[in-house]
Order: sequence, then C-alpha cells, then structure tokens
Amino acid sequence: MPSLRPVHHTPPRLAARQRLPSRRAARGAASLVVVMVLFFIVSLVAAYTSRNLIFEQRTSGNQYRSTLAFEAADAGIEWAIARLNDARMSDDCQPLANAAAVNAAAPQPSFRERYLAIDAATGNITPVPDRLAGCVFDGTGWSCDCPAAGEPNPAFVQNGAGPYTAFWLRFTAIAARPGIVRVDVNSCTRPDPACLRFTRSAQSGDGLAALSTVLALRSGLGTPPNAPLLVRGTTTVAPGATLTVTNTDAASSGTTVLSGTAFNPAIATLRTLPGTPVARSVIDNDPAMQLPDLVPPLVPATPANNGAERMFDSVFGMWTATYFEQPAAAAVACAGGCNASDADGVVDSALLRPGHVIHVQGAGPLRIDVDVGSAAAPVVIVADGSVEFAGAPTVHGVIYSRAAAWATANAGTVRGGIVAEHDLQVAGNPTLVYDSAVMNRLRRTAGSFVKVPGGWRDFAP
Repeated sequence: MPSLRPVHHTPPRLAARQRLPSRRAARGAASLVVVMVLFFIVSLVAAYTSRNLIFEQRTSGNQYRSTLAFEAADAGIEWAIARLNDARMSDDCQPLANAAAVNAAAPQPSFRERYLAIDAATGNITPVPDRLAGCVFDGTGWSCDCPAAGEPNPAFVQNGAGPYTAFWLRFTAIAARPGIVRVDVNSCTRPDPACLRFTRSAQSGDGLAALSTVLALRSGLGTPPNAPLLVRGTTTVAPGATLTVTNTDAASSGTTVLSGTAFNPAIATLRTLPGTPVARSVIDNDPAMQLPDLVPPLVPATPANNGAERMFDSVFGMWTATYFEQPAAAAVACAGGCNASDADGVVDSALLRPGHVIHVQGAGPLRIDVDVGSAAAPVVIVADGSVEFAGAPTVHGVIYSRAAAWATANAGTVRGGIVAEHDLQVAGNPTLVYDSAVMNRLRRTAGSFVKVPGGWRDFAP
C-alpha cells in the first residue's frame, strides 16, 4: 500500500507574491532601455542644436563682416563723389577751410585735379596713372590718405576692439565717352594692403566687397553762349559810355550780339570777322532769346512756364533751384551790395574751388575790382543782382545776371561772355571779347560729378 505523503498547496496570493519580484525586474529593465533611448535621442537633439547654433554664429559673423565691407565700399563711392565736388585739399584728403590756406606759389590741387585729367577740347576724362586713395575706420572716425603716388597709408590709432574696416578706390577711363569715368572701390574688414589691392585674392575670415559706379560731369555751362553778349531784353548805353564787343571766332560765325529784342549796332563798337559787315554780326529779335512767360491754360505755374527760368535753362541746362543746389556750387552773400572784400570772396571761391560755379546771392550789386579767373581756370558767375566793375579788372569766364535791369559801371574786360536774363543798361566802358577756348573749358571741366543711372555694380567689372 503506497505511503500517503501530505500534499502542500500554495495559496494563490502567495504565488503571486513569489512571482512579483521577477516582474518588477522586467519592468525596471524596460524602463532603463526606454530612458537610455530617450537620453540618446536628447543627446542627438542637443548635439544637432549645438551644431546649428555654431553654424548660425558663424553665419552671423560672416554676414556682419560682409555687411561692414559692403557699407564701407558704398561709403567709398559716396566719399569719392563728395571729394570730386569739393575744394582744394591736403594730402590727408581734407578740404582746405579757406583761400588763406591755399599756397599761392603752388596751389594744392583739388581731388578732381589730383586724380583726373579732363581734356578741355574733347571732354575725355583720363585718370592719373598709379594714383589711389583710401580711408580706414579707426573705431570712432575715418582717416584718409590721398598720396601723390603709390598706395594709400592712412595714419590712424586703433580705438576699441575693431574691426577696422578700410577701402581703397581708383578711377578707370571709359573709352570714347566724353565726360564719363568709372570709380572702383575695394573694401575689407582688415586694413591690410593685401586685402585691399585691386589684384587681391580671397582672404580667409575677412569681409570683402567690390563696388563700382559710372560718374558723369554734369556741366556747369550746358550751352555756352556763341556770342560775347546775350541779352533777353533791351540794351541801352548811357551818354558818354562805350560798349566794345569783339568776336573774331570763325566757328561761331563772328556773332557779336544775340538779343531777344531789337538791337541798334550804332550804340556799341562791334568787331567781327574781317570782311563781314558789322550789322551782320548782330542777331536780334531772336525767338530763341525772347522766351516770354507762358500763360494759362498751361497751369499750374511751373519753371517751364516762366520766361526767366526758361532763359536760365537754355544756358545752363537746369532750373535755378537744381543748379544752385548742385554740390559744386559756391555761394557768396551779396544782399546789400558787395564791397571790395565781398568781391574778394568771389576771387577766393574761384581760387579755392576750381571747376565750381559761383552764385552771388542777393540784389547786389557785385563790384569786381580785381582780376577773376584765368585762361586755364575760367569761372562761371551767376549773380542775382547787377555786376559792375571798379577799376579795369579782367574776368575770364561767363557772367550771368538775373537782375531785372543789369546796370554796369566803369571799365572792365570779360574774356568769354555775359548774359542778361532781362535788360542791360551800360554805363562806363566795358569790353567783351569772345573766347572759344574759355567757353569750351567751362563747358567740359566746370560742374558737378553725379552718378549715371544704371552704372552701379556690386562686383568687380
């Protein structure tokens, strides 16, 4: 008979308790795996984010340097235009403050004289070879150098941590385009000649830019008079006065007088081409000179409807407001009449600002008692009032008077021409001599440099 052994039965709750630790271990291992996976993912995200941050920082730094270089190059173009329209200057590119600073024995050249040669006969602009200009930002301001030869080397003291952005510029001729020249600018965020030369190669870590634009000389005498005397209104000569007008230039047909009204040749001493009747040298009642005011229905009132403005535009190619606001216009105050010292201001302006036009503001009159201009450097004088002489000075250039009745006085000589926007009343003994060389030089060398639309480039040509 088999033995009877007791059979032990484990209660269900106890069995569950005995199985619990193994299940908890399994859950812990699964959690660890999940945590490790999540940690790995977070690490990947952090690494990717850090990589993007570094990339963005580098991109931002590159963009910052690139922007600095671009703005410096653009500033270089504007600086060049401003200097071309400025006065005589020193080697550090600073315009002279007044005529007293000009060396009378050897006048310092202006920026345009230093860097450009303008042919008065053709208008062709040729840059002076191997001549550069440059500036560097020292942290608070700009220092510049305009050497007579070689590379610019501005003297500056570093302020702050930099960068010290710099630019160099040069001028390039444009063949067969009179009155046109191109300015090229290289800039770099480091004032290193190797980074600024026009033969440079790419530099690691530097912000670089190359800009250029085409400039044109906007003439200060758009349509030079082809006679020594132009009068839109009437011309009268006082008893005892003598008006002498001479034109022996064949290219202008020896014309002595252009008048919008009738002109009596008997009131003046006229000299023209040999063999030409004096009366034939006068063109009067010229419709092109009359230019009356235009009345409604041409409204509103604009410069194009005003006879005086139209006269001004026919000579200078601009309305008065535009002409007097051009960069290369010098102003001399003459509200209550200009005495000798005021007239010297005109002389000083002609000396200090070659190639500029001189606006004599106010009713005047302007009294000229010394020689003004020269055959090599004639002047354009636009006076709001009358212009008269004291003594017997000589003026090389063109005098334009906007006075309602231009009254002259005493003896003086104008080698070039005079233009009366209204009437001319002659007193004294003025002498007018037509000079085609003076007219051509004024037309092709005087005026303001301006940008040519469509000539800007943000890459090296």
